[in-house]
Amino acid sequence: MNWQRLVDRLPRHAKLVALTLAALAVMLALTLAGAELAARLALALAIPAFAMACLALAKSRMLEFCPEVLAGDVILPRSGRLDGRPKLLLPLQFTNAGHADGIVEWIALRLTFDGATAHSLLLSPVAEVDMQRFIHAKRRLEEENTIEPFTSFALEGRRSAAKFVLFDLAERNRAAEPLELRAGRYSFELFVKATNSRQPRLERRFDHVVDAKQLEDYQSGATVYLINYEVTLPAARRALAGAEWLPRAAAN
Repeated sequence: MNWQRLVDRLPRHAKLVALTLAALAVMLALTLAGAELAARLALALAIPAFAMACLALAKSRMLEFCPEVLAGDVILPRSGRLDGRPKLLLPLQFTNAGHADGIVEWIALRLTFDGATAHSLLLSPVAEVDMQRFIHAKRRLEEENTIEPFTSFALEGRRSAAKFVLFDLAERNRAAEPLELRAGRYSFELFVKATNSRQPRLERRFDHVVDAKQLEDYQSGATVYLINYEVTLPAARRALAGAEWLPRAAAN
């Protein structure tokens, strides 16, 4: 009876038995062969093994949640509210390069003026701006075009989402040095925390220079655009009336 059960089991384990015998045959050949032949056999086995490992890594990445963010433009909007503190409006394009869904939990912005890292300021997202209504409101922040508060959001596999995020000083910075616009170079560092990582990651770093003319325009009540023409934000800019959103580069 036991022998009959073993015979019945053989078809189900045929592949395992074949692989085991093949492995034993290879080990025996390597043992009996000379050093040169053994090296050739080892190389022949290593190449397909490496290819299979690369394929497995690529497949595992495809099945993961892999968020990426594209940023580079900054808008200095004027506010129609009594609170006249400067705020920063950033068009951000989030893309999930993987096939699994996930959540972008929070984002933060670190701002440094003229390289003075000891006085860097941390800014938090406070609202998402409806840019069509923002344009209709003559590019001023109003209650009708700001959606508060800014919260985490889901990002589906192989999908992109354009968001226009308003940043203000984080709570811990408000009692310290206020955000004051001055002519000079500003460095921006964008951090993102998503469900695929335990720690926030620095996703983008870029610089802008605010000149005296832009500062004068802002102080006179105009909204100022700081455009990084080396960065393309197609999904974000398609969400708006193109010429209204992106000022044209000056002709050389």
